[in-house]
Amino acid sequence: MDTMRISAGAEKIPVKCNSLSSLVTRRWRTKKFPARIRNWRLLSVKSISSNTKTLVTDSEQVASSIKHHSEFRPLFSPEKFELPKAFFATAQSVRDALIVNWNSTYECYNRVNPKQAYYLSMEFLQGRALLNAVGNLGLTGAYGDALKSLGFELESVAGQEPDPALGNGGLGRLASCFLDSMATLNYPAWGYGLRYKYGLFKQIITKDGQEEAAEDWLELSNPWEIVRNDVSYPVKFYGKVVFGSDGRKRWIGGEDVVAVAYDVPIPGYKTKTTINLRLWSTKAPSGDFDLSLYNSGKHTEAAEALFNAEKICYVLYPGDESDEGKALRLKQQYTLCSASLQDIVARFETRSGGSVNWEEFPEKVAVQMNDTHPTLCIPELMRILMDLKGLSWEDAWKITQRTVAYTNHTVLPEALEKWSLELMEKLLPRHVEIIEKIDEELVSTIVSEYGTADPDLLKEKLKAMRILENVELPPAFADVIVKPKEKPVIAEKTVDLSEDSKEDAQTEVKKEQEEEETAGVKTEVIPEPPKMVRMANLAVVGGHAVNGVAEIHSEIVKTDVFNDFVKLWPDKFQNKTNGVTPRRWIRFCNPYLSDIITSWIGTEDWVLNTEKLAELRKFADDEDLQSEWRAAKKKNKLKVVSLIKERTGYTVSPDAMFDIQIKRIHEYKRQLLNILGIVYRYKKMKEMSASEREKAFVPRVCIFGGKAFATYVQAKRIVKFITDVGSTINHDPEIGDLLKVIFVPDYNVSVAELLIPASELSQHISTAGMEASGTSNMKFSMNGCILIGTLDGANVEIREEVGEENFFLFGAKADEIADLRKERAEGKFVPDPMFEEVKQFVRSGVFGSNKYDELIGSLEGNEGFGRADYFLVGKDFPSYVECQEKVDKAYRDQKRWTRMSILNTAGSSKFSSDRTIHEYAKDIWNIKQVELP
Repeated sequence: MDTMRISAGAEKIPVKCNSLSSLVTRRWRTKKFPARIRNWRLLSVKSISSNTKTLVTDSEQVASSIKHHSEFRPLFSPEKFELPKAFFATAQSVRDALIVNWNSTYECYNRVNPKQAYYLSMEFLQGRALLNAVGNLGLTGAYGDALKSLGFELESVAGQEPDPALGNGGLGRLASCFLDSMATLNYPAWGYGLRYKYGLFKQIITKDGQEEAAEDWLELSNPWEIVRNDVSYPVKFYGKVVFGSDGRKRWIGGEDVVAVAYDVPIPGYKTKTTINLRLWSTKAPSGDFDLSLYNSGKHTEAAEALFNAEKICYVLYPGDESDEGKALRLKQQYTLCSASLQDIVARFETRSGGSVNWEEFPEKVAVQMNDTHPTLCIPELMRILMDLKGLSWEDAWKITQRTVAYTNHTVLPEALEKWSLELMEKLLPRHVEIIEKIDEELVSTIVSEYGTADPDLLKEKLKAMRILENVELPPAFADVIVKPKEKPVIAEKTVDLSEDSKEDAQTEVKKEQEEEETAGVKTEVIPEPPKMVRMANLAVVGGHAVNGVAEIHSEIVKTDVFNDFVKLWPDKFQNKTNGVTPRRWIRFCNPYLSDIITSWIGTEDWVLNTEKLAELRKFADDEDLQSEWRAAKKKNKLKVVSLIKERTGYTVSPDAMFDIQIKRIHEYKRQLLNILGIVYRYKKMKEMSASEREKAFVPRVCIFGGKAFATYVQAKRIVKFITDVGSTINHDPEIGDLLKVIFVPDYNVSVAELLIPASELSQHISTAGMEASGTSNMKFSMNGCILIGTLDGANVEIREEVGEENFFLFGAKADEIADLRKERAEGKFVPDPMFEEVKQFVRSGVFGSNKYDELIGSLEGNEGFGRADYFLVGKDFPSYVECQEKVDKAYRDQKRWTRMSILNTAGSSKFSSDRTIHEYAKDIWNIKQVELP
């Protein structure tokens, strides 16, 4: 691996990367600051070292620093020192240490000017930062002891931190894992996102199901972020495009907002490198507040501009059922792209000094678009280069294509974003001009590739590949497809429309219309299909690389989703299987298991080199290891028992199997299949005597977690159904601890950090071919959890790595799905009697007065929206039930089960995000590691 090692005394690159630390040290030693601060600052500077063995871990000085922050950076009243205050003081103390490294990293990158990667994502699902930060700095022990001396436990203090509400699911968590790996591996990289004030929503579970409330994560401020008041950029909406006196296009007028930078440090593990997550918040200039309107009593109107600007960053994924909601989402995406690219361009110009060579831009900048949300980067970079920097179209296009790359995360048609052309023309008129030009060049390429000899083929390719959907061909290509001649329409009656007979003609036409209406004949008016901008197509055309996120997903991308583009540009497409950071997802969240792994492998190097986990295979049958392994699992389960009691009021047994499905609620993820399997299990239990039940079934605690999008009605019905089933089963005295159903409300990273280490079986049961990758499956496997799932997403690769015998497989395969849906549409599908039995049981009223007609109805019929079991729950149900019986049998043999668990951890070495980032750096970004001294 190429590494750029930076030294203070290097001849060719004279970078004094430790100059800031030296300056701070000199100032404290010369007593320019109070003694109590001086002592801690000396500790901070000394403790930041590339050699973690020399870290100073003086808990007394750490405690002094915490007390200092509680007194001199107070957010609470001085007379109390309770947990919330202790958290903020501790976080500010840790941030001091981070800032030293952070500034050194900034300084080093600015001096060396390496090629830098910029990861743009609408989501960053970070999780709590405190334990991760002290762990990466190697100061967990020092902070634990310091807080203990102050009367607190580190874990309790860390529990006061709210989860940053910056993401929803796997997309955002992947982005955060990537940042951790970038920093740990010393890659020059930044993340860019939006600072959502109210997040997605806080999930509340009531008797009516899921309800939503605003997140309050910023209510008491965020101790990790630093607002950069000197870093802000204008972002424009609406307006019009004109030519300037210099002949360049100018976008003028409209609505202007200001994007302000909030920076969050991302520390690497056992390295000084601390990279940046820059989040944008939006506001309007103070001058936009209309004081005269306000004083005249029109208070709302006076502040309208301020509200319109600020609301852009209020909520992640605002509802888009209304036109206003759609416009707000598009504003969010453009704000992310525009502010980030202006910042990137400004940094490039600064680092270039007095001689800016725009051809070098792709040699210094790599922009990665995490899904289609940041696709407006393409026309925005073109706009900046042409309209503001004076480049020609040809030069700007070459630079843009060499700079930008696109990660696809879905094969679901609704997730391949399309925007109304009419809306975009109003909101971003200059960008539509640029997109139209890109589309015209694409049309030219398609026509050149396929010719005009076969007009039907050409029409098919243009329809599939164009960026603009349902839009007339550009004038230059208007005649490439010969339209069939229209047959003359011969009227059955000739109506004289001369001036003298107009009145008679109108009367006759009206009479005929009335006769047709009386006869029940209606003239069907077929509306024109809406004109749309296909963002995924734009991302493919405008970037130099397109990657899927698992082997099976990347194949589907190439053979189905973008097959026509693959034929045109086969070298653009590649696979980058997702990964998760082993620091957060095993080392810090599962210390019991981590200590066991380190003890048996004989080194802690596996935290950075997960390939070493494979060494556990040779101990898989060792009784001592198995005993320790089970004990660690039991400790983690006891934590979850407490969590469940606290969050739901239910009491569960730690001796039962913990069977967990935690992910975004969606029909394709098939939480419905899981709960119907539980209902079937419950029904069979009720048909047996107590002794028969105990022989037939292993005790289980079935745990669900995840949010249904606020306007996704069917997903919310699934949540309601799960909670209703749980309410019935959990209060059934005949069943007792043999079966419990728990829905943990407001699932987030911190909840996952408790549930995953305690899990024994995890369900990854999406309809084959519909899950791009999944990353929770990797986290579960890494923590010794056995998976039950379909051959979908990363399940395929996990099963290969851990061994087929250590994975419970069921269900139809991806290449069978289309034929199975066709079979259903033709009325040939015959549901299994077990499936009919469980549906009838649900409708019997056993779970309350609700018959769940809409939910169960979606699994019935052969066609129609919301019908016909599109996600094949009924087809896979018997296979799923049979597989669950195998799970019970395996769990009864605890020696076998523990061996399977150990082999899952041993086989998870491939799924570190470190491996994924190395591949991105080499194959897509072409960046090198920069290691600070």
